[in-house]
This record gives sequence, structure tokens and C-alpha cells, in this order.
Amino acid sequence: MEKKMTERIHRMANTTWDIIAGDILTVMEEMGEGNIMSQDAVIEAVSDADYMLTHGGDEEAYEAWNKLEWKEKEKILKGAFPYKKYGW
Repeated sequence: MEKKMTERIHRMANTTWDIIAGDILTVMEEMGEGNIMSQDAVIEAVSDADYMLTHGGDEEAYEAWNKLEWKEKEKILKGAFPYKKYGW
């Protein structure tokens, strides 16, 4: 995949996380699960339920994303979310 497309997918994923993170972390806190998510959990949340299509703002990048196998998607998203933990 071209570097520019990978960067677009990163932006799409980060925008999605910015939008959904507050709700996810709040619910986790309310359920007594803390407010920290692992890198893998963030990747799963962002890539779930077409959130990146709904919130990412880049349909062309989403189409490119959808054509990839999971291992490639995971590799790209680990670039977008390089830390092992996310939260507030």
C-alpha cells in the first residue's frame, strides 16, 4: 500500500478514536473496568461496526482499507496507535 494511503487510513482511524473514545472509556469506568484500554482493544474498537466509515471522513481510504486482509489492517492500525495503552 502506498505511504499516502496508509497515512490517510491513520488519520481516519485517529479521527474515529477521537470521536468514540470518550463514550467507550466512560462506559468502562461506569462498569468498574477502569479507563485504560490496550492497544489491541483500541484497534478492535476503531475497526468495528464501520466506525471508520461513519466517523473517518475519507470514503476512498475506507474502500482501500476494506480490501485488506486482517493482518495488514492490524499492522496499519498499530502504526496509527503505537502505544500499548490508551485512556485518560
